Amino acid sequence: MIKKKYFLLLFVLIISFTIFSYEHSFRGDEIINLAYAHIFPGTPNAVFIENDGYQIGFLPYPKNPKVNDDATLLNLNVQENGNDVGNTFVSLIIMDKNTNKIVHQVPYKFYSFADMSYPYVFKHEGKYSLSLLTKIAGHEKYENNPLIVTFQLDTDGIVNKISSANSIIIYSVIALSIIICIGFSFIYRTKLKLIINKKFKP
Repeated sequence: MIKKKYFLLLFVLIISFTIFSYEHSFRGDEIINLAYAHIFPGTPNAVFIENDGYQIGFLPYPKNPKVNDDATLLNLNVQENGNDVGNTFVSLIIMDKNTNKIVHQVPYKFYSFADMSYPYVFKHEGKYSLSLLTKIAGHEKYENNPLIVTFQLDTDGIVNKISSANSIIIYSVIALSIIICIGFSFIYRTKLKLIINKKFKP
């Protein structure tokens, strides 16, 4: 009976750990792959804008970022004639189109490679514009004055609510399983004490 009790407890813990690990590691792998993946013109959900011979790629994760989702990534890439452009100074400006106010601005930063990834948490559902300002070292026109490309992006708060609901259900099941296990353990101990008292009763 004792072995059965501990087996039940071990089973609940294994199930809980498996659900928790799968939910987080799966999403983490997606984020890592997107953060370091190179953006090609044929990449799903990628948007390319051409300006003055340069192609700027944009790949948000997810496609429509979720409100209050700290896993959101804004992936960008600068190319010229299909070749990566490195040694750039880049700034990113995010504007809320509902209020026409800048909600986030990343100062100029040097990038030796063409791929950039910006984490950002959107606070409200709606339409946003993302402007990438790129200064290119050694370029006659864009070394001091940035090449500017603007992308449009919609956020989605509904998907985030559904995701949160799923998490609540999962953790509720885990908590209920642990409570049941504790209850069985309490009942077993109570019965065991009664058996011992009857056996050794004078």
